[in-house]
Order: sequence, then structure tokens, then C-alpha cells
Amino acid sequence: MTRVRLRHAGGPEELVVESGVVPAPGAGQVLIRAEAVGVAFNDVTTRLGLNPGKVPDVLGFDVVGLVLATGPGVTEFAVGQRVGALVGTGGYATHVLATATHVAPLPQGVDAAILDALLLNYLTAHQMFHHVALPRPGSAVLVLGAAGGVGSALTQIARSADVKVYGTSSQPRRGRVEELGATWVADAASLPAPVAATFDSVGGPSLARSRRATARDGVVVSYGFSFAAGSGRSRTRALGRMIAAIARAKITPGPKLVLHTVEGAVKKDPARFRTDVAALVGQLSSGAISPEVTTLPLEQAAEAHRLLESRQVTGKIVLVP
Repeated sequence: MTRVRLRHAGGPEELVVESGVVPAPGAGQVLIRAEAVGVAFNDVTTRLGLNPGKVPDVLGFDVVGLVLATGPGVTEFAVGQRVGALVGTGGYATHVLATATHVAPLPQGVDAAILDALLLNYLTAHQMFHHVALPRPGSAVLVLGAAGGVGSALTQIARSADVKVYGTSSQPRRGRVEELGATWVADAASLPAPVAATFDSVGGPSLARSRRATARDGVVVSYGFSFAAGSGRSRTRALGRMIAAIARAKITPGPKLVLHTVEGAVKKDPARFRTDVAALVGQLSSGAISPEVTTLPLEQAAEAHRLLESRQVTGKIVLVP
């Protein structure tokens, strides 16, 4: 097998390609031969050493591929079946082990890279929109980073639910935000009126601005802390600032703040995870959503990280073994 190992926390140059032995699935596990591997901003902050916990040997949160083998106790998947999995780490490889409860069936006949975008970006957006924020048809929401992977997914999902979207992005990506059907705004302070929900991937100091942009009976959904990348802050300082911002939001009157992680949601309710993935596959088939993906060979994982950090691409970056 081939994998991309992270030697230690640092820049993209710390991602190195190496050979390894194909692992065998243990109890409750599925071995997947990867067709597409997602690159997420969480991979970037993990690579930089900003996330809590030990830096993993291999990054990669989501993968789409074919089942090669199943471990003891796994009966719901068959060899040769196409699946998607949320693995947390270990995805940057040709062969990936996944916990069976974090695996969902996927259809043949659809581009694996497109399906991979559904598996993390669109799933995160779907969960936040339909299970957390629940904005009513005719209301409005604010999406920070609306040209990005999750941001563009949120925009499409909201528009398909008859919800107006205001979206932020850099000026060069304004056209993409407007193509998605959102109204571009420079920042949260530029809204004409408070919105029902704000989806904030920036975190830290951005949370206070997002709450000011949201109606008092609304909700701010926080699902990242991209403010820390490129800031020069240490992990301790970045996490400290994030915790302080959350604490202030909890004690300051205004819209409620909800912290969302797709991993936590899937662990809490694996059955709903598979139902949500099936719903997204249905929306893809009907044309209600249309993921934009940029693909690179697995061996170019370092370049994928450079592109993601520089905000040079829109939508999802996918590595193809």
C-alpha cells in the first residue's frame, strides 16, 4: 500500500509519501481500497499542531472506496461493495481501516470524488442545517466562507430549502458565491438585517461578530477555528482564545451558540448518519445539490494543503490514489 505520512507538526513539506503493509481489519472494522480521499481544513490545523491531542501519523478524515475485507462482527457490508467512511485520521492511503458504524453504503456509477464531497462537507452542512439550526422557509442565514467546501454545501442546501443565503468570501471568490445563489457580503457587519442563523467556520474572535449578525432568538453554529491557521499562534494560545470566545458567548445575552462536529454527531447516532448520507445521495441524483471538486493524485497531498491554506480553490479538494 501507499500512504502519506506526517513526519511531525509543521508545513506541507512534512507530508511524505511512503510504502507500507496492507492492514487487516479487526473486530468491527472494514478494510477499504480507496478511490477518493478528502482533504479538509481540519487536516491543515492538525498538521500545524493546532488541534487537541497527539499529531497522527496519517491525516485524512473521509474516504470513498470498495470493501476489501471485513473484520469479525461485521455483517452489513460485503466485499466489493462501494462505501464511504469517516475515519478521523488515516485516510491519506490506498488502503484504509474504518469502524463499521462510521461506514455508509454508496452507489456505483457516480464519480468517487463527488461522493467524497457528500461524505464530509455536505454531511456536515446537512447536519447543521437540518438538525441544529432548522431555519424556516423564507428566512435568511449567513454563511461565512461560502465559497469553501462546507460553505458552498450549506449554500446549496439552504437554497434548496427556500432559505435566503448571505455569504462571505474573499473578493476574488465573490463570483462563485453568487453563482451558488447567495447574496455576497463583505463581512457579518454588512447584513441589511439580523439573520435566523449564522454558520461560522472561523471561530475565536469571529463568534462575537456572528452573534451580533444573528437575531436574538436565532442560533450561531460554530464548526471550526480557521482563524488559528496562518496566525502564528501556538496551539495553547489558539485554543485559549477559542475557549475564551465560547465562554463570553455563553454568558452574553443574545442568540445561542452551538458547537458542532460531524464526528460527534455520527458517534452519537450512526443510524442517522447513514440516513443523512442516503438523503444527500438522493439530492445529488435530483440535481438539488452539485458539489464542486478539485482532484489531485494522492502523492500530491502536500500541494493540496498549500492550495487549501491559500484559499486558491473553491469547493472540495479530493486526493485520488
